[in-house]
Amino acid sequence: MESGSWRCRTPYTFWVRFVVALLWLLVLPVRPEPEVIPWAWERREDLRFVGEGKSVAWYAGIITLDGERVRVEPRRNPLRLAKNAHRIAVIRIETRRPALDERQLRDTLRAIDKLHRNAEELQLDFDATRGERAFYRRLLNGVRAKRLSITALASWCYDDRWLGELPIDEAVPMFFRMGADERAIHARLQRGEEIPEPRCRMSAGISLDEPLPRMPAARRIWIFNPARWTEETWTLAQRRAR
Repeated sequence: MESGSWRCRTPYTFWVRFVVALLWLLVLPVRPEPEVIPWAWERREDLRFVGEGKSVAWYAGIITLDGERVRVEPRRNPLRLAKNAHRIAVIRIETRRPALDERQLRDTLRAIDKLHRNAEELQLDFDATRGERAFYRRLLNGVRAKRLSITALASWCYDDRWLGELPIDEAVPMFFRMGADERAIHARLQRGEEIPEPRCRMSAGISLDEPLPRMPAARRIWIFNPARWTEETWTLAQRRAR
C-alpha cells in the first residue's frame, strides 16, 4: 500500500519541481550579448569583414605634449572599413615634461579637433599621472564630440578612483599590460567582485594575447590585437568576449 502511494505521488512531485524550475529560469535576468569593438592600431588594416554598421575604434594619431610644444602625428597607415561603419577615433596622448598651461591646453584641443575627423565617437588614450590629472580634466571639459570615452588604467577603476566627476560617457578599464597591478586585479576578477568605479562597469578593454581569468560583465568589450586583424582573429575575439 505504501509503495503504491509512493509511486502515485512521484509523478506529481516531479511535475511540481519541473514547473518551479521552469518558472525560476523564466524570471532570471538574461544577460545581453556585449558589443565587441576592435581597436585598429597604427598599421595597414582592412576591417570590412567586421560588417556594415558595426563599430570600429581606429587609431587616429598621437599628440605629444613636449615641454611647451604640442606635436601632432596623424595616422600614417591606410584603414578600410565596411559601409556605414560606426567610427570611433582614438587619439593617444603622451607627455615629455609638459608645460600644461592654458596655451598648451588650447593647442591640444585644436589638435584633437583636427584628428577627430567628425567620427561618430571620440576616445582619448592618456595615462595621466597624478600631476597631469587637473590638466586632463580641463581638456576633457573642452573637447567637442558626439560621444566621448577614455581608456582607464585598471587601477583607476579600483583603488585609485578619480574618474567620478569627469565629463565623459564611458571609461574603458584596460585589463591588459597592467604591470604590478595585474595579479591583484586578476584575483578580484576571478572572485567576481563588482568594479568599484561606476564609470568603468559598462566596458572592458582586453587583448587577444592576454586571456583574462574571468570576463567582467560589460555592455561593450573593446579588443586589442597586437598583430594585424584577419577574419580568423576577429572570430576568435568575438568568442573570447562572449
